[in-house]
Amino acid sequence: PVVTKYDFEKDQAAHPPFGTACTSPPNQSLKYWQTSGTTARPRIWVDTRQDWENGILLYTRSLYGHGVQPGWRGFFAFGFPPFIGFWLCFAATEAMGCQVVPKGTLPTTAWLQLMKNIAGTAPSFLCSTPTFAIRQMEAAKELGIDPTTLGMNILTLAAEPGACVPATNRLLSQGWNATIHDILGATETSGPILFSCRQQAAMTPVSDHIAIDYFIVELLDPETLEPVPSGSPGTTCVTALGRYGMPAVRFLVGDHIHIEERPNCPCGRTLPLAVGGVAGRADDALFVKGIKLYPSLVETSVRSLPGLGVEYRLQKKGEQVVVLVEAEPGVPEKKYPELARKLQDDIRIKATVTLPVEVYPAGTFPRLETKTPRIIKG
Repeated sequence: PVVTKYDFEKDQAAHPPFGTACTSPPNQSLKYWQTSGTTARPRIWVDTRQDWENGILLYTRSLYGHGVQPGWRGFFAFGFPPFIGFWLCFAATEAMGCQVVPKGTLPTTAWLQLMKNIAGTAPSFLCSTPTFAIRQMEAAKELGIDPTTLGMNILTLAAEPGACVPATNRLLSQGWNATIHDILGATETSGPILFSCRQQAAMTPVSDHIAIDYFIVELLDPETLEPVPSGSPGTTCVTALGRYGMPAVRFLVGDHIHIEERPNCPCGRTLPLAVGGVAGRADDALFVKGIKLYPSLVETSVRSLPGLGVEYRLQKKGEQVVVLVEAEPGVPEKKYPELARKLQDDIRIKATVTLPVEVYPAGTFPRLETKTPRIIKG
């Protein structure tokens, strides 16, 4: 049967703290994690040494696919929470023979100054969520620092779709003068399931390779959880072949993708492609007047219209969904109704649904280092 995050949540509530999924005593595992908790209560997870090394292998392969080489410098823009993704990237960067520069608890301003102090002394990449990569870009400009002078050759983005969202990709690639890449997975499965290569990063749309040598990836109908016909898009159900200490067998990750099984990617990899990357996650899908709406579609509209800022939220009020968005700094409030109309029209063209739009001053919404919840209730 298909297993969901809610099944693990119930199991851990009934058998605290680790549940019944561990194959060996949890205290003998090498690593302890918690999920991010954006769509369910945080779950506890553990890795054996073998699990951890498999995850590092997958991450090093993904970074190499981006173009990262030994001798590069990796900048890690996160506060080291008990969330697996960035830690794996950190360990993989060390394993590749790269220098690691952790942000940790440094304020964003001090972090940017650190980056400026050593910019250009080695080929470099930035590991971040897409949201925080944008925030760092904003903060740099507020400090009078041009982000393109910070020497980031590559942005490797995790926790949220980024490289494959055209407007976000364009915003970040131009803002940092860097190539934008995805690494996407799940705590429950460990290690990246999807990653972009250098050749895909140069294409429009960007697509992600699927690591089918370490994962069985099924595409299911999100309503029936039955397999979709070959060639049809669906939601991902993943069995992690490289995780033994706390197995995830037919785990409903829920990324909505379309697979090309025999790609002719110029990079030479024979791994299948998620064409256009992740459209959205099943948990994030909203139904408005019978239309399925993913936050990434709204994101494309928000980040492509002049006068609007880059942050947004979708507020669910009963059956209604309201788009909350910021104006760019310096835009007078009298312009807000016009911006709201333009955004409403653009979303209607893309999604064939009309959503109310509310525009707020720049800086209204918090910028987070970790995964940013886009859907709020009430």
